[in-house]
Amino acid sequence: MTHWTADKTGALASAEGSLKTVANLLSFVKDGQGKPSASERAIFAAAAVFLYGIWENYVEQLAIELVAHVSNETSADKVPEQVRRSLEKKTAWELAIYPGWKALWVQIVTLAAVGDDDERFGMNTAKAGQVKNLLITAGALDPFLGLSADVIPSHIASNATTVAEAVNKLVELRGEIVHTGKVPSALRKHHVLQWRDFVAHVCESVDATSRTQCRRLSP
Repeated sequence: MTHWTADKTGALASAEGSLKTVANLLSFVKDGQGKPSASERAIFAAAAVFLYGIWENYVEQLAIELVAHVSNETSADKVPEQVRRSLEKKTAWELAIYPGWKALWVQIVTLAAVGDDDERFGMNTAKAGQVKNLLITAGALDPFLGLSADVIPSHIASNATTVAEAVNKLVELRGEIVHTGKVPSALRKHHVLQWRDFVAHVCESVDATSRTQCRRLSP
């Protein structure tokens, strides 16, 4: 039987579907050169924010999906150190009887990813460092390990030399838009198209890398 790590995750399939919305948004923008109108610039901003949202939601759902698989397969001695430290705070009854260490591990990752109904929030922003820490907790090692810098958008290449740095630039762009309510003056259609391709490539690469890394915890 094929192991689950051989196929892309449901989180990736969902992200790929969401990326089509960006194409739909940009279909309202004219092709070719020329200064964009105010309406077109608003679409650029909306698309950029939406792309960040796809990335953040992908990472959150990936972490939850990974830990659901890994916790069900692995042995207690292979639990990541970060999780082990949290589990050590639980009672013997919680660990061994209810809900059990496997369910507690899933709870830890879910809380870190999306929070809960008690106003405990999940991941603040999907910056590279936070993404790495979250996915390590879910069973991966380093989701950015070995990712090619060739996918970095050319318009930020002088300010980002690694995929992790480029991810942080996307976070900064989203923050600039949502916290000021304004469209960055330099933002153009080709920038958004590059960001769309970047998010697509990074989601796919992180998915493959994380699944490969999680395989070590399986029998």
